[in-house]
Amino acid sequence: MMMVTILILSLVLWLPQPFYVAVRDPGAVMAAVAIATLLPPAWAALMVRSAVKAIDENPEHPVVGQYRLATAAFTTQWLTAGLFAALLFFVPWLPMLERLKPIGAWPAVPGLLGMAPFILCLLLIWTVSYPGERALRGIILEESFVRRTPARPVWGLGEYLAFQFRHQVLFILIPLAVILLARDVVYGYRRELLDLTRLDFAPDLIVGAVAIGVAVFAPWILRYVWITKPLPEGPLRDRLNLLCEKMRLRCREILVWNTRGMVINAAVMGVIAPLRYVMITDGMLEQMDDRKIEAVFGHEAGHVKRSHIIYFLLFAAISGCLYTCTMIVARRYGQEVTNTAHMALTVVLGVQWGVLFGWVSRRFERQADLFGVRALALAGVPCTQPCKLHDAQGAPDGRPPVVDLNMADVDKDALCATAANVFSETLLDVGRLNGITADHFSLRHGTLGGRSRFVYQMAHDPPATRAFERRVSRVKLVILILTLVSALAMTAAMAQEYIKGGEHPKRGRRTAVMAESRDSAVRSAEVRGVIRPAGV
Repeated sequence: MMMVTILILSLVLWLPQPFYVAVRDPGAVMAAVAIATLLPPAWAALMVRSAVKAIDENPEHPVVGQYRLATAAFTTQWLTAGLFAALLFFVPWLPMLERLKPIGAWPAVPGLLGMAPFILCLLLIWTVSYPGERALRGIILEESFVRRTPARPVWGLGEYLAFQFRHQVLFILIPLAVILLARDVVYGYRRELLDLTRLDFAPDLIVGAVAIGVAVFAPWILRYVWITKPLPEGPLRDRLNLLCEKMRLRCREILVWNTRGMVINAAVMGVIAPLRYVMITDGMLEQMDDRKIEAVFGHEAGHVKRSHIIYFLLFAAISGCLYTCTMIVARRYGQEVTNTAHMALTVVLGVQWGVLFGWVSRRFERQADLFGVRALALAGVPCTQPCKLHDAQGAPDGRPPVVDLNMADVDKDALCATAANVFSETLLDVGRLNGITADHFSLRHGTLGGRSRFVYQMAHDPPATRAFERRVSRVKLVILILTLVSALAMTAAMAQEYIKGGEHPKRGRRTAVMAESRDSAVRSAEVRGVIRPAGV
């Protein structure tokens, strides 16, 4: 649901008016909002009820129920995304809020109100999904008793909703609210900025700069939103700090992520080292041994050492440059061309983020998995079987290696077979402890079973490892080239706009024409009933 939340809240920020108005009457608009808000929870309730029934009827074989819960989550996510995207594309919900007096004139308020139905929809979905969550946690709890590992009681509905809201909504809502406030304030002084800079895109540049600042400082904000604390001093922290030194990984802090023991996961946040945090959930600390925690830590370190965060930002920069360049060019030809370009951009960006982003992310995940295997070898996991890495270092077959490996030794095509086995088991353990089946597909992560098999295969086939790393390097090169091309195109469009703006002593002839075109478009929208004048 996290990707759906990012999509819809970003559309509220990026798409203040619909492309095509399907309904105009305020009553019809509210009816459309109600349908988008209530239909996904109703669907989720039906699907979850079927899944819980399957688990209750087959307590010794809960896989059928787990599959149904996964299907319920997947279909509900797509239904929610489709309905709210259609609402923003074809229903003048946001323009109606902007015309409300007096709150419509307040910065960020209309946008936040526009997000409210979506947030309410999510809360309702989580409420009706809670019985499935309890059933799933019950299975995990029974396994914990069998394995004699620590286990906590299943959380209550209030705790579950609070956790989901913090981790699925609030961590996105706070940064977007800051950008939304900046956008509304900047565009409130748009005419003054145009007079001052002679650049029609000056407000966009300012909002873009704010967005970059938010992206840099977001990890510092989110460490408090997600309720974290530093990992206590002890053997595990010493081992992780030593591993960071060997990997030459810099981060501000290693944090414990409070989930009341319900989530087994880890994450890394932050582009720059002074604002970079590695987080490990309390559930992982309770349920997994230190060696497997090192494996997960190594995976997260791989995202940093392989520059995945930077390339994701470049991936996003392509969208920003493409949008800015297209809008600058389209505005020269009037409002009709601008609207058409906006629609085309929506399709292109939808493909970029709905298809290509997941494809790239899954390859980055596998590259981070391979780095996690290397991190285990670097941490000194005892090699108990013949492997390509330690055989090359002169370790006898079946005996622990006698060499102290450094990063240069492990960052090669050959992988330690024992470390690969430990990492493969760790992936499956993370899935089992979270109630996720091995073949459950995630858009960003793929399947845990597939990744587990991949790591094992790479450990026994160094040429395949080399080929995979080269393929990922080519993907990164394509992202870099597209970023440079889109940035150059945007710069050229801006330069041309600036030159044209110089034709007018204050605002520029082209800027004045575009301002008149926008004013005319707004008046035309009011006449058609798309935007109702204040007080009507």
